[in-house]
Amino acid sequence: MASLLKELLNQAFLQQLALLCQQQCTAFNQSYFLQQTQGPYWDNLELKARIRHISCSLHQSMNLAYTDAIEVLIPVSRHFSGVPGFVFSDYVEVYGLEHPDTSFRALGHFTCFSTAEFAIRAFFQRYPEQTLAQMQAWANSDNLHLRRLASEGARPRLPWGMALKSFKQDPTPLLPILEQLKTDAEPYVQRSVANHLNDISKDHPELVLAIAKRWFGQHSITDWIIKHGLRGLLKQAHPGALALFGLQQLPLQVKLDMLNATVSAQQPLHFCITLSGPAELEAKLRLEYKIGYRKKSGQLQYKVFQLSNKTWSGQNLNFERQQPFLDLTTRKHYPGQHHLQIMLNGHCYAESFFELI
Repeated sequence: MASLLKELLNQAFLQQLALLCQQQCTAFNQSYFLQQTQGPYWDNLELKARIRHISCSLHQSMNLAYTDAIEVLIPVSRHFSGVPGFVFSDYVEVYGLEHPDTSFRALGHFTCFSTAEFAIRAFFQRYPEQTLAQMQAWANSDNLHLRRLASEGARPRLPWGMALKSFKQDPTPLLPILEQLKTDAEPYVQRSVANHLNDISKDHPELVLAIAKRWFGQHSITDWIIKHGLRGLLKQAHPGALALFGLQQLPLQVKLDMLNATVSAQQPLHFCITLSGPAELEAKLRLEYKIGYRKKSGQLQYKVFQLSNKTWSGQNLNFERQQPFLDLTTRKHYPGQHHLQIMLNGHCYAESFFELI
C-alpha cells in the first residue's frame, strides 16, 4: 500500500506545492525545491521518507523562522488533502517542537484538510500535560476533524505512528476524552473512539471491559462503538466480551465441507459451512473462521476472519467462502500444512487441515 501511496507525492503535486508557496512567499526558492525532489535518490524514497524529505526541502527553500513559515503554509495547505496533506503536519513535527502554541494552532488547521494524528505524538512526548489539555479542548470542539484528532492522535498504538508508551502503561488520562466522544454523531469520530478502545484492550482488557459494561445500553452510537472497540477481545474469545453481547455455547451442529484440500497462490481455499439445530432455539450467533498460517519457523500463527453476525431462528444457515493465499505486504505465505477452524460464539465447532503448495 505504501508503495502506491508514495506515488501521490509526484512531480505534479510538487510543482503545485512550489508554485503556491512562491505565491505566499516571494523569497521561496522554487527551483531549489524542485531540484531537491527529483532524480534517482528521490525515486527510491518510500512514503514516510518522501514526506520528511519534502518537509526539509520546504524549510530550506523558504529560509524563514518557524513561526513565519507556518503563516506561509497555512493558506497553502487548503489546496491539499489526504496523503499530500501529510507534509504540512510533518513540517510541524520536525520544526515546531519549540513552539507548542503555534504548532497546536497549525495542526488544528492542517487536520481539517488531511490529518495531524502522527505529528501530535511528538508533542505528547515533549509536553505531555499541555498536549493532553489541548486534546481535551479539541474533544469539545464543534469541528468534527478536531474531535477526531483528539481521539486518533492520542491512541496508544496508532498504526504508522510512534507508540505512546506512557499511555500503553496507563491509559486512564485518556478516558475523559473518550467519555466526551462516546455519543458523537459523526461516524469519522465514532470509528476513532472504537479503534482507541481496541488499542487500550490490547494492554488493559479488563479496563476496557469495565468501560464497556458501564456504557453499554445507554445509546445506540455508544453500543456500536463498544462492539467495534471490543472486536479484538471478541476474536480472542474473551469470556467477558462474549458475555457482554450474550454470546454463549449453543446446541448447534456445524458441518464443514472442504471443497479443496490443496491450495496455492492461484487456487484459493474453498469451503462451505452448514449450521443446524433446534427449531425452538433463539440465540445470537457470531460465526468466524480461524486460519492457522504456517510461519517460516514451521509454527502456526492464527488469524480470525468474521463470517456473520445473526440470530438463530430455527432454520439451517449456509455459508460459502473462498480464502486467497496471495502474498501481502503484511503476510508472506509458506508451504506446508495449515489449519482451519470454524468458530461459533468463540468456540470451535469444526476444523480441518489443508496443504499449501
